[in-house]
Amino acid sequence: MLQRELTRDQANQVGEQILAQIEGHIIERGYHYFSDGVVFNTRVEKGTILLSDVQGSAVYHVALDLDAVQNSTCSCPYSRLCKHIAATFFQMYSVFENPRHFLARAQKPRRVQFSKAMLTPAYKNGSQLIAGSEAHAVQSSLTATSTVRDWWAFFESWTRNLSAAMETYRASTELFSSYQNVLGVAASWPSDRAQLFAIHANLFHLLTLQEFVKKYRQSFWYLDLTQTAERLLEQLEASLYYADLAGLRQNHAEAVKETLLIVKRMKSDDSSSLYWSFAYHMMWWYLLHDQSWVLDETSELDQLIHNPETKANEKERYLLLRALFYVMEHNDEAALRIWLPNRQLTLSFYLTYLKSFARENDWPRFLFWMEWLEQLVGQAETGQYRLVTAIWLEAMEQTEQLTESGAMLKRFLPNSFHEYATYLYENKRYKQWIDLHMSYQVPLSDITAAQAKEIEDSVPALLFPLYLREVNRLINERNRPAYKEAIKLLKKVRSAYSKANEEARFERYVDQLSAKYNRLRAFQEELRRGNLNL
Repeated sequence: MLQRELTRDQANQVGEQILAQIEGHIIERGYHYFSDGVVFNTRVEKGTILLSDVQGSAVYHVALDLDAVQNSTCSCPYSRLCKHIAATFFQMYSVFENPRHFLARAQKPRRVQFSKAMLTPAYKNGSQLIAGSEAHAVQSSLTATSTVRDWWAFFESWTRNLSAAMETYRASTELFSSYQNVLGVAASWPSDRAQLFAIHANLFHLLTLQEFVKKYRQSFWYLDLTQTAERLLEQLEASLYYADLAGLRQNHAEAVKETLLIVKRMKSDDSSSLYWSFAYHMMWWYLLHDQSWVLDETSELDQLIHNPETKANEKERYLLLRALFYVMEHNDEAALRIWLPNRQLTLSFYLTYLKSFARENDWPRFLFWMEWLEQLVGQAETGQYRLVTAIWLEAMEQTEQLTESGAMLKRFLPNSFHEYATYLYENKRYKQWIDLHMSYQVPLSDITAAQAKEIEDSVPALLFPLYLREVNRLINERNRPAYKEAIKLLKKVRSAYSKANEEARFERYVDQLSAKYNRLRAFQEELRRGNLNL
C-alpha cells in the first residue's frame, strides 16, 4: 500500500532529514522497534503525513511529516523527535530500501543540525503529563483549593507502602508508576494549579527515591534508580519550563511561598546524592527568583559556609548550592570555579544554563561557558556532546566566528575527533592529521585509499609512521596470513619511500626488520617471496 502512495525519492528525502535532525542512538532504538514489529496501522494522510501506531510502554500515535520532519508529532512523553517517529520512518523506508543500510549510515559520526527544539526540555509539559495520567487517577479528597501542605500529607499517605513495594518488585517501575498515577489527582484542576501540583509530586518522589537509595545503596537497583532520578529531573525541568511562572507567582502566591519553604529545607538534606541539589537549582532558577527571597537565601548560605562549626562536607554542599546564585548575579566565573572541581558534575548538570543562554540569544555568555567546559564537552556521552556542539556552532555563526570553529574543535577532543580530523584533512594540514591518528591509535583500515593516495601524492613521508606501525602490528600477530598482509603493505611502503626519494632509508628499514624478527621463519620466507629481503 505504501509503495503505491509514496515514492522512493520521498523515502530518501525523509531519510536525509532524519539523519540531520535525530540523534544516532534514537534512530537505532527506532530501528529496533521497527525490527520487533511493533509499528502498525501505518497509513498516508493528505499525501504528506504518514500516520502509525507504535507499541511501547503504551500505544503511541505518530504523525510523521514527510515534507518537514521537524514538525512530526508523537503522543509519547518525549518532546523531541523520538524513537517512535524513527520506527515509523523505518516502516516506510523498508518498502523501498534496505533499512540496515540506513542504520549503518546513522551509526557513523555526523554533525547534528541546530534547531530551536534542541533548547526545550526532553519531555513534554506538566499539563500533558497530567492529562495522560487521568485514566490511572487515584482517589483523593484533594481539590484545587487544597494547600501545598495538604498535597504533601496526601503524598505521604498515598505512598506509605511504596518503599516496601520498591524493595519487593522493580524499584524504578514502582516509583515511576506512583508518580505518574498521582498526577491524575489534578486532572480536572485549573492548568496553572495542576502544573504546580505536578512540580510538587515530582519533588516528593525524587525525595522518596533519594531516601530509598540511601537505605539500599548496595542494592542491584542502584543503576536503574539513577536513570529514574535523571528522568524525574528532566520531567521537573519540563514542568517548570512550560509552567506559567508569572501567573503562579501572581495568582497562587501563598502556594508558591509554601513551595519556597520546602525548597529552602532542601539545603539541609544530608544525602551524598546530588539529585536533590539539582532539583534545588532548578526550582530557584525557574520559579523562586524573587529578589528578596534570593537575598535571604544567599545570606543564609553565606552564614552556613563561614560558620566555623560547619563540617567540611556540609560546607562543600552549601558552596555547591551558593554557586547557583552567583550565576543569577551574572558572576559566572565564581560559580564555575566552585562547580568544575567537583568531578560528579558532568556536562548534563550545566545543560540547564547553557540552553537558557541560547534561548535568550546570549551567545557571548554561552561561548564563555563553553571555554570553561571544554574538557567536559570532550568527555561527555555522545548525545550530550552532539547537542552542545550543535548549539555551539550556532553561537559561533551568530557571533561571526564560524571560520574559527574548525581549529577550536581541538578543544573538544576526544569527542570531536572525527570533526577535527575532517577539518584538518579538508584544510590539507596533513601533518596534524597524521599526528592525530597516531595519538588516538586509529587503525590503518579506518583510513580510506583516497585519503592515503592524496597524502602520498602531496607529502609521502608523512604516511611512514602509520604504515610502519601497521607492519609491526601485523608481524606481532605471529601467523602466516598476517605476515602476508605485512608484506603487501611493505610493498606500498616501498612505493611511498620511492616517491619521497628515500629508497636507501627503506632498504635500511627492511634490513633492521629482518634482523629484529630473524627467528620468525615464516616471516623470513614471506620476505624472500616478496623480494624484500635484500
